[in-house]
Amino acid sequence: MYWLGPFEYPSKQALLERLKHFIRTADLGRITQPVAVQKLHLLLALHPDADRKIDTGVDHFRLERNPLAGRGLHLVRLDGSTDSFSYKRCITGITQSHHGKVCEALRFVVRPQMDAFRAGLVWPSKCAITGVEIPHPNDLHIDHKVAFWRLLEVFCVEQRVDLPSLQVTGNGMTLALVDREISAAFEAFHFRHAQLQPTSRAANVWKGGRVQIDLMGVPKV
Repeated sequence: MYWLGPFEYPSKQALLERLKHFIRTADLGRITQPVAVQKLHLLLALHPDADRKIDTGVDHFRLERNPLAGRGLHLVRLDGSTDSFSYKRCITGITQSHHGKVCEALRFVVRPQMDAFRAGLVWPSKCAITGVEIPHPNDLHIDHKVAFWRLLEVFCVEQRVDLPSLQVTGNGMTLALVDREISAAFEAFHFRHAQLQPTSRAANVWKGGRVQIDLMGVPKV
């Protein structure tokens, strides 16, 4: 069993799935349901960076559409400032490494290229992995045919870049490299070499080796 304060769940994974469902289906805006608010306060207290996130105190929570994709949890502090927080990080207690932040910053650099590719697709589109039609844009994932980390590896060798030594600024959606020349160089490299393809979310997960999918593109639990 897994406990979130007084709330009991069959397992940690069960709680993660409940939270995932809530974020996908709940109404956007301020979260007002008392039990949901109570659980979010308990959840935030588990965050590895809880003191900084809470800071002056939390006035309320919001469910917002992220600028890039999907939805996310946000908190509004008593002083009016806001911040996002990851429910997964609250449960797993795993903080992102500096190396991970550098890679994420470089992903943000090429996001406009991926958005442009997405916008140029004609519907209905077919999954490049399974050949099955992707039924809805919400099920679409833009995938790198050659994995992103491999492109990054080649870039670092060619440009003699040491990723762990790079500095980042900002957080969340504003995360960026301090060295804008390297950002620009990687943006150009990605434009020349990245091979993007449309896939279903299930197929993309399968590609990562996390689940299996049947021939109809449906995940097998």
